[in-house]
Amino acid sequence: MVQGKFQLDAIISARHIYRWVKRNVLRRPWMADSFSNPWMQEPLLSDAARCKQFFEAIRRVVSPGDLVVDIGAGTGLLSFFALKAGARHVYAIEMSKISELAEVLIDLNGYKDQITVIRNDSRKVKLGQRCDVVVSETLSSFCFDTEDTVNIIADARKRFLKPAGKVIPQSAKTFLLPVSSEAFGTGKFPANFFGFDYTPFRERLFARPYLVRASGTVFHSLSDRVVCHEIDFGSQDSNPTKTIIPFRARTSGRLDGFLGWFEAKLCEGVAISNSPYLPLSNWWQLYWPVIEQPHIEAEDAFVLELDPNMTNGEANWIYSLKSLPRVRQ
Repeated sequence: MVQGKFQLDAIISARHIYRWVKRNVLRRPWMADSFSNPWMQEPLLSDAARCKQFFEAIRRVVSPGDLVVDIGAGTGLLSFFALKAGARHVYAIEMSKISELAEVLIDLNGYKDQITVIRNDSRKVKLGQRCDVVVSETLSSFCFDTEDTVNIIADARKRFLKPAGKVIPQSAKTFLLPVSSEAFGTGKFPANFFGFDYTPFRERLFARPYLVRASGTVFHSLSDRVVCHEIDFGSQDSNPTKTIIPFRARTSGRLDGFLGWFEAKLCEGVAISNSPYLPLSNWWQLYWPVIEQPHIEAEDAFVLELDPNMTNGEANWIYSLKSLPRVRQ
């Protein structure tokens, strides 16, 4: 009984946190200034893979004397990396009050004359000169779904960059994987809960996609991962739209949902990912629950129709399964 209660509490807690963040942070144009709280910045700074890969990409791309724009600068870490790589000056654009702490850190580290902090939405900023490199770590758990990163980088590319300027990240792919698991998501909370029918509760609980910590947990993949979107930050001007993703099962099992993640190419030879096969990162993974939990046989073909339905830079996912085999008892 105690184990079941802990599982239920964990699911409800995760959903509450995700919905609160979407409602109070991601849906407000000024990001609710929650990012001014060091506790919101700490997971980003503590993500060693994130920091090391961006440092390496910036080291490879930025040349001595370059002008750099850092969008979503946070505490200024990527701006610091740019100066270490030889940048002449960095424009650090950050819309939240964490920019005030960034200025303190910049001054403390002796970079006051080399980094200009601008507190604003980058799309409302005008610079007096074109720059050589735009760097932005505004990636979300499915790359583009909550921080409007495609449009933000497209705008910066058009208005801030020189004709031969470079962008970090260069490109990204999103992936989907059909899974079953007792460790998270739909499989963790059965319709028959301690002998009681909890179907209506499950329908509300799993009514929309949400974040899960799949990394380091046990899950059963029913097919190979499938590329969902391919994004070119060097040329793409708008967010992905509705797509149809075909799958063919390679093993049998109960379909609980789809795990989603991204792999971003920061520059040639440097990439970063929040794949569930890697250690947990600050991004977690995005999960599309399948309430019906149909049984899939090896070689079965099925299709997921997925529409991000973007509104104000945030995905309001619409998805459905097609061509599924009959549900087997």
